[in-house]
Amino acid sequence: MVQIKQPGSRAEYVFGAGEAEIARLLERTVSRRPPAEALFDRIGVAPGWHVLDAGCGPLGVLDLLAERVSGSGTVVGVDREPTMIEAARRVLDSRGLQRVRLVTADIAQMPLASKSLDLVHERLALVNLVEAPAAVTEMVRLARPGGWVALQEYDHVSLLCQPPHPAWDLLMAAWDRVRTAAAMDNTVGRHLHGLLRAAKVVDIELAVHCSASQPGPARQALPLYMAEVHRNRMTSVGGLTEAQVDVAVAELRAHLAEPGTTVVSPMLFQAWGRRPR
Repeated sequence: MVQIKQPGSRAEYVFGAGEAEIARLLERTVSRRPPAEALFDRIGVAPGWHVLDAGCGPLGVLDLLAERVSGSGTVVGVDREPTMIEAARRVLDSRGLQRVRLVTADIAQMPLASKSLDLVHERLALVNLVEAPAAVTEMVRLARPGGWVALQEYDHVSLLCQPPHPAWDLLMAAWDRVRTAAAMDNTVGRHLHGLLRAAKVVDIELAVHCSASQPGPARQALPLYMAEVHRNRMTSVGGLTEAQVDVAVAELRAHLAEPGTTVVSPMLFQAWGRRPR
């Protein structure tokens, strides 16, 4: 059984934990579900397992894990933002998943017993490569000997808009400056295999997922969302003026509404392996 100690320190979530961000994360769980299910199929998550989702946000994969481990297993969700933990409790309660345990903690220092879990999973929580090695080492600490550690992270190598458009390029360049200032790395996905190797994980496997869509006028592509919800960062850190943001948003929205405009998603890297016995 998972034993919970006292919570440790936490850091501020750079991009906020407001309702807009919570709604975006919940919406994205739908498109991210098939790759996560494929990952758990390959690992063989089964009833009775004790599992953890590190950096779970308002849902993460807590619902998928709860379905698989059933009543005899345990699920723990960890996030450093109390607002995200509160949102997760609301979402889980609304879905009747009241057996999931939620803990507020930084994933590089989780208040859980060593060698207590069959699977320790994270998705989109290692975007800061400075902290990533410590976080992966912490995840391995929690896994039982022979237990699984699984990582899912994006790599922006594939992120593009076709046909190209200057407004897309302008907004993405500004957003890249924001991410760089926050010590985030657009290439984190490609480093997952190396992070697991450095943490002494064995039997490592790797999978990559990518998709393309025609957003249309009602869909929020990444640069539009960032320009509207994180406008202050796009101007103060990204280097754009308010007028530049307004023009770029209008032009990009019109471009994405054009028939045939395609957006290719960031590449989702999955890497998983076992703690040595």
